[in-house]
Amino acid sequence: MNIFNYNKLYMKAFYFLLYGLLGFLVFYIIGCQDIMFEAKRDVNCSSELEVEGAQSCENVGTEAMYSPVLELTFKVPLGRRDILFVVDNSGSMRPELESIAHQFDPFLNSIKDADYQIAIITTDWSSDRGQFLEFGNGQIILSNPQKSDSVHKENVSYFQETIKRPIGNKYSHDERGIFALNLALDNAAHSDFWRQHSILQVIIVSDEDERSSGGSPGGKPLESYDLPEVFFRKFSHTQSHSMVTVHSIIIKPGDTQCKSQSGGFEGHIYAQASEPSQDIMNRYKNIVRGHIGSICSTNYSNQLGPISEKVNVSYLPLRCDPVDGKVSSFTINGEEISNRVEGRKLIVQEKVPFNSVATLTYKCTQQQN
Repeated sequence: MNIFNYNKLYMKAFYFLLYGLLGFLVFYIIGCQDIMFEAKRDVNCSSELEVEGAQSCENVGTEAMYSPVLELTFKVPLGRRDILFVVDNSGSMRPELESIAHQFDPFLNSIKDADYQIAIITTDWSSDRGQFLEFGNGQIILSNPQKSDSVHKENVSYFQETIKRPIGNKYSHDERGIFALNLALDNAAHSDFWRQHSILQVIIVSDEDERSSGGSPGGKPLESYDLPEVFFRKFSHTQSHSMVTVHSIIIKPGDTQCKSQSGGFEGHIYAQASEPSQDIMNRYKNIVRGHIGSICSTNYSNQLGPISEKVNVSYLPLRCDPVDGKVSSFTINGEEISNRVEGRKLIVQEKVPFNSVATLTYKCTQQQN
């Protein structure tokens, strides 16, 4: 036989043995390693957030990888209040705005010790386009991070002067408060106003409805941005760690006396924003029902009282419907604080200092978002 053929056979045998040995080594190395699986985090658990007050997770590691339940622990600041006034600046509202400006002191003083922000937009969707109005200090957001009494008094004064904004809206028969609210949420220049771990309180003040007549037959039709549900959906998507509630000082639906007195329209759409249906409440978990007051009242302090009470209650969004319908613990400075859970909302049942940081622990099933 040709020596060349022997050499070819030897080479084939050599490569066969070599590949076989390499394959054995690969399987041996892989087979002898501990195989780790990453815990499923459908609850959007985020442990990498290091900023003060950010939510963080504990007990979500390899020990939980085979369990259908995750136990989450969060530290959440209490006392952040972002208050946005949506004001009807049409000519018919001049007397009401004058009166409101001088009766808001008790309401504003009730949040003096909170980490608050205040801004104003108008229902003039065509000109203002959801832009925050500028206050007398040149700012578009009033705040008082140092909790200074003098700064707060100045803020009250700036608010009073600005809410009496000069009337000049040529679209006074097409007020669109919800439309303007959606535009404000879209506006990148306002990004500092929408804070995580805050309670957004929207206060609509108007003697008419969305598009004046609320989209009733014969009136101007509503568009998507005129619908409260669109705002709730957008807010829930972009501010999932915050709560929102909408209050309305309007002509209440069914209040024919106020309607006749003011010559405006009943605020059906604005009422839907303040008292959303149970279906919307179930769909968007970070909504709290608001209060509806009367624009025909001669005493706005009384109208603002219930709003003030709601502003001073702390609500916390939860990442899931907690196992057993309750949180495992809720403490402030190590002290257990009474609370109740409604769906994915925790409601603090005790009055606590605005500047507190709460620690809460609850369990989520991994299948929930």
